[in-house]
Amino acid sequence: MIFHSIDYLLFLPLVAALYFCVPHRWRWVLLLVASNIFYGSWRVEFLALLWFTTLVDFFVARALMRTRNKIRRRLLFAASMCCNLGPLIFFKYTALLAGTTLYDLRVGNFTMADVILPLGISFYTFQTLGYTIDVFRGKREAETHLGIFAVYVMYFPQLLAGPIERPYKLLPQLRKEQSFDLRRVAMGCALILVGYFKKLVIADRLGLLVPGILAAPEAHTSLTVTLATLGALYRYYADLSGYADIAIGSSLIMGIALTQNFRRPYAAVSIAEFWQRWHITVTRWFTDYVYIPIARSTKVWSRFVATILTTLLISLWHGASTSWLVAGMIAGLLMIGEGWVRRQRKMLGRSSRALARAGIGERGSRMLGRNLNRAVLWFFLLFLGSIVNAPGWDQTVAIWGKIAALSGDALTLSAGFGAMHISALFLLAIAGLEIYQWLDERRPVFDRLEAAGALIAWPFWWGLAAIILVFGVFTGSGFLYFEF
Repeated sequence: MIFHSIDYLLFLPLVAALYFCVPHRWRWVLLLVASNIFYGSWRVEFLALLWFTTLVDFFVARALMRTRNKIRRRLLFAASMCCNLGPLIFFKYTALLAGTTLYDLRVGNFTMADVILPLGISFYTFQTLGYTIDVFRGKREAETHLGIFAVYVMYFPQLLAGPIERPYKLLPQLRKEQSFDLRRVAMGCALILVGYFKKLVIADRLGLLVPGILAAPEAHTSLTVTLATLGALYRYYADLSGYADIAIGSSLIMGIALTQNFRRPYAAVSIAEFWQRWHITVTRWFTDYVYIPIARSTKVWSRFVATILTTLLISLWHGASTSWLVAGMIAGLLMIGEGWVRRQRKMLGRSSRALARAGIGERGSRMLGRNLNRAVLWFFLLFLGSIVNAPGWDQTVAIWGKIAALSGDALTLSAGFGAMHISALFLLAIAGLEIYQWLDERRPVFDRLEAAGALIAWPFWWGLAAIILVFGVFTGSGFLYFEF
């Protein structure tokens, strides 16, 4: 059952209706049953792994609360780490063994190549692990209700692809009695519509156009390949943020607020800001549990090590491949470089004489720094788009050769879009989405339309639904999140 299936469109209203009909003390039972049905509709056998992770962290956290013995606490914490990360490493990162003897090792009819990645394992593993880390550090009390904790882990709107919620935010909402709120339901439905627009109209249509070009870059012009690389980047954003919008909207209908996971990442002016806007809950998780503990060290190189390790782990979380590994290393090095340039610029800014000699005012210095950071960011994004979306390193090299030769045909922009079969109408849809998000960042569009009145709001939302039905791609393609 995926978010853009008929099954889900029937499942969500039914669960929401029952949620407000069932007495509050039994709502956790409804959500737990619904979440197990939702996950089990994919592969019921992986429910055992989901329950294993849930039970391990519930009882380990309870045991951590009962003991003050440091050795015992560390053993319990290590057991939780092994039980959480062990399955994740086995199921997700066997792909890194491709081409090795171990990958081809056969036991009966089974090889490592036959391993199926359980949906959502990258998300629920870190959600439960973060909970146990907080209890181990003494930052929160262990949850005493197994059912409530199980819903925290398995809550169906965010089970498969996040957002990765922290216990301090989600657990209290699961305990709080939520009343029916028509405005909140309307807001949730509006978010779901925006998510469907991103997924079906933008991402899936780009999915029909982009992969073929990047698989054979030699057969296309430099401009076409460059546009396809940019299209691949936007496809990722539209697909992933579309899923997040549907998840947040689905949960909001029942009165439970989930964390925003994307905030116009391509509007960032530096790599550091990009990661603060992209997969926000993932970045915060690795910042809190990896970067900060290492960076707090008094050693000179601690921040450098913390930056490199954090970007490597975030990249490997996104994809189990050498391409993502290389991307993570480059991102870390560029972020360190950004930090160095920022410090040098501050030092330069303290000396008005130095600025005067350089012929640059303080405002000009800031603008120069922002533009330099933005150029580095888009260099990194183009590199990321090429190595992540190309089938192999040969195609990646060919893509970069085409991008490097871009100036030769930069004037044939319309021809480039034509070669990709991108119409002016599709470009208008992307522009409309960007304008919507720009406005929404300053004041929610839902609030703007509500203030404008029903004569404006209703045609807008019904018009958006009509656009999805007419221009959406309904071929049953899954979300890119499922590769995580």
